[in-house]
Amino acid sequence: MRVLGVLGDTQGRYRVPVLLAQVAERFSGVDEIWHAGDWQEPAVLEGLQALGKPLYVVNGNAPDDPRYPARVSNRVEKLTIGMVHRPPPPDDPWVRSLDICIHGHTHRWRDEVIGRTRFINVSTATAGGFSADRTVGILRVTDDQAELERVQL
Repeated sequence: MRVLGVLGDTQGRYRVPVLLAQVAERFSGVDEIWHAGDWQEPAVLEGLQALGKPLYVVNGNAPDDPRYPARVSNRVEKLTIGMVHRPPPPDDPWVRSLDICIHGHTHRWRDEVIGRTRFINVSTATAGGFSADRTVGILRVTDDQAELERVQL
């Protein structure tokens, strides 16, 4: 089993040290951290990197930072998991190659299967924008199965 800590859209009015302390506690048992874009403050990514786990990050729009890829995909156990900031159309060829597509941007929780692909958005850890959510996700992947846990901050 591999356990992914998933977050995104860490933006808006929040205190970076408080967010990082909460994420460190909730992600203490994860193997990898995936951030679906829009981190606003460079200290967020620096703090996540300091947790000492592999960190995957995609470019978003706040900031739009071309040093990060637009999308990533990795084999996790027997599943192909991809991540992008903006929700892609289900008929996109890249999406159709994925078992799970993690995205951000909408600040709304999503766990939905369209065709063969499961779309996951863990909303926002900071109640950024119009959202009242302060959530992250824990994705437990065993063989070809994935269980998503919604974690309130």
